[in-house]
Amino acid sequence: MTSESANTFTRRILRLAGVALLVAGVGALGVLGWRWRASATVDRVAVTGTQHAPPDSVRRLARVDSPHWTYGTLTVAVTERTPAALAVDRLGRPAYYLDRAGYAMPLPDSAGYDVPIVRGLDADAPWTRPDSAQSPSSLRRVLAALPDAGVADLVAEIEVRRDESVQLTTAPVGSHDAIPVRLGAGDVSKKLRTLRAFARQVLARRTDGPIEHIDLRF
Repeated sequence: MTSESANTFTRRILRLAGVALLVAGVGALGVLGWRWRASATVDRVAVTGTQHAPPDSVRRLARVDSPHWTYGTLTVAVTERTPAALAVDRLGRPAYYLDRAGYAMPLPDSAGYDVPIVRGLDADAPWTRPDSAQSPSSLRRVLAALPDAGVADLVAEIEVRRDESVQLTTAPVGSHDAIPVRLGAGDVSKKLRTLRAFARQVLARRTDGPIEHIDLRF
């Protein structure tokens, strides 16, 4: 082997050794990082987005250990349900809220919501079982359709009858007082859009006499 060939061979060996050391170093750093992440804890759990649920309750549900000597913050972002209606008891007293899916929500301590009133439901709501919708399917269909149909402000009350059929009562429109609406079965979204059009084209303009009821059953 000539002197030049020996030098070339030596340089190749050194390059390979350098690459091997680099790979080993990166691997070691990765292992150390994984071990650090596996053993790391946080000293503070920040909760954002809550309006009804107490932040301390969310922290307990997160089940994150946070010894005082550690460092780092875990942020828990919460998206709470929004009330779509207010259920009242037989005396008209607020009992609980309902979201768009018909699930019960406890009354908040402070903030109120301008939503339709629901009559005819059990005043004792099982909001401790949030995965079980207790409201009738007819009511759930109405609650789900109200915002998209654009009548959330037009509907003042929703009455659930013994046969679980639903009757609405409008808010006053123009010169007209509150009007009962017989909803019936079928496409609820379509019926509510018809109600919106009737309110704009008739109730808001007609002043020649009272309207006793609106029938959308057919």
